[in-house]
This record gives sequence, structure tokens and C-alpha cells, in this order.
Amino acid sequence: MTGRAERYRVSVRQDLRPAPLSGRVLKGYVLAALERLPAMGADVRVRVVGDGAIARWNRDFLGRDRPTNVISFPDSVLPANPGAAVSGDIVVSAPTCLEQTRGWREPAEARVFFFILHGILHLAGHDHETGGGAARRMRRREMSLYRAVLAQQRRGDGIA
Repeated sequence: MTGRAERYRVSVRQDLRPAPLSGRVLKGYVLAALERLPAMGADVRVRVVGDGAIARWNRDFLGRDRPTNVISFPDSVLPANPGAAVSGDIVVSAPTCLEQTRGWREPAEARVFFFILHGILHLAGHDHETGGGAARRMRRREMSLYRAVLAQQRRGDGIA
């Protein structure tokens, strides 16, 4: 059987200094989520930035002149098929994510991962922008994956 390191390429880059999060832990969360999608393969690049940087990305690519929590950029303009390879970039603002989850009990990495997972689901072809049933399905999938990955982490099953 092919190992996850061979099927899934995941990189985590933190532009903030000092780096506010454990890249190793974030990468472990992402790998665990990809295994649960399931995806045939993946090439996911996560970039952790501050509010100023994500505001520029949001303005330049989406026309929204404000910070946001996460933006995803799929490698393909075609929508992903269920179970297909997941490929693209995810830009996430650690300060915004941590502010939006201030009351949560989870560690900072788990709180930021929640938004990275949202980006992963967009890369996998899920969409909530149209609202309705698609948005509800994406939210249910997001919550079930998030809970499963955190439960795996608490058990110590393969997440750093």
C-alpha cells in the first residue's frame, strides 16, 4: 500500500516571525484530513501570514479590501471530482483565525487548522458561496472532518 508521504505532498510556510505555530503539527493535521476526504493524492501548500498580507491577497484576487481568515487557490480551474487529487495553495491569517476562535479550548494550531480545513475542502471542490444545500453539506463535512482529526490527535494516532 502506498504511504501517505508518497500520496500527499504538504508544505507549511510561516511568514510571521517568530513563527506563531508548529508547522509540524499543522502538517500532521492536514495529512490526517486528506486521508479522511479521501483524496487520491494531494499537493497542498499552506502559507501562514498576518492580517496585512492576507488583506492584500484578498484585495488583489477577490476584490475585497479587508483581512479574512483563509483564501484557497486551486491549481486547476476545473472543479475537483469527489475523491480526486487535491492540489493548490491555502493562505491563512493566523491573527484573524485566532481572534475568530478566541473562546475555543483547542490549542492555536487546531484553531488555525479549522480554517485550513475550510481551504482544503474548497480545493476538493466543495463550495458554500451559493448557499443552500451545498453550503450545509460543506459545513457538515468540515465539522465532521475537524472533529475526527482532533480526536485522532488526542488519541495520538499518527499526528505529530
